[in-house]
Amino acid sequence: MKCFFACAMAAVLWTSCGGNETPKAPQAINAQDLYLTRCAGCHGTDGNLQLSGAKALSASTLKKEDIVNQIKMGKGNMPPFDGRLSETEIAALADYVITFRAK
Repeated sequence: MKCFFACAMAAVLWTSCGGNETPKAPQAINAQDLYLTRCAGCHGTDGNLQLSGAKALSASTLKKEDIVNQIKMGKGNMPPFDGRLSETEIAALADYVITFRAK
């Protein structure tokens, strides 16, 4: 009888642990919105404002990994975003910044 009660209680606990919830899909990152809220104040909406020592992004020749590092660590007046943005957000920003380059 004790074994039956223990097994029944274990079954109740096991099924009540949230196993029925559907996992949420990760939200897509809108790099443009992220750029406009975090970067455009100094770099401008087109990457060429150059406020407070910000560089013209259209003239940048940095590789993506260097852009990622600069976003993470900051440089000059640019604050570091490591810990404030996720790795995925930083990578999306780097890809977006590359789109400003002169063709």
